[in-house]
Amino acid sequence: MTAARQVGPKPLVARWGQAHARCMTELLPSVVSNERASGLPERFRMSAGRRASGRVLDIGAGHTDDLPAYAHICHLALVGAGEVRDAELPLQAEEVDAAPEDLPFPDRAFDVVVCRFALTRAKHPSLAAREIARVLRRTGQLLFLDTAPATRLDVDALMHLRHGGLITHDVEWSWPRAEPPLVRGVATYPNPQYVREAAWLRGAE
Repeated sequence: MTAARQVGPKPLVARWGQAHARCMTELLPSVVSNERASGLPERFRMSAGRRASGRVLDIGAGHTDDLPAYAHICHLALVGAGEVRDAELPLQAEEVDAAPEDLPFPDRAFDVVVCRFALTRAKHPSLAAREIARVLRRTGQLLFLDTAPATRLDVDALMHLRHGGLITHDVEWSWPRAEPPLVRGVATYPNPQYVREAAWLRGAE
């Protein structure tokens, strides 16, 4: 794991950065243009603005407009920040040159992680999900917006999150005219009581 540092505009890790840049410049505009009726990306941004508090990690903000109106946070770290620049931010932020599979932060460092299109476009999506879970506090929330490569409910992004030890809530789907479909939602660690009861049930079988 590399050390976190305060940096200015730097190129991101090549493979993930290029893939994410293509997503933001090619996929997202077409998705947004076909999403005006339901506005799922905008609802994601507004939800992130309401839910984010404390220490926040934002992954994949391609432009300043992608950033929610962060009003209740004490620290903001940006990974995969695209064209976002420190001078354009409403508060001082730490911009980190890293890939989602190798986040240079200590365990349980963030109260909220906001993640756009990173899980299905990472070179190793399950590893990225585990890294996100690692830096998320046990009582924290992951707010995610991603693509769904199939029209089945058990899509890749949700599977990767489960493999990372998280469970999903408030999942919302959209099938715009332009492919691919979109999915957004919230992921958290399971309630300890649920874990104990599930373990008891498995032992009773």
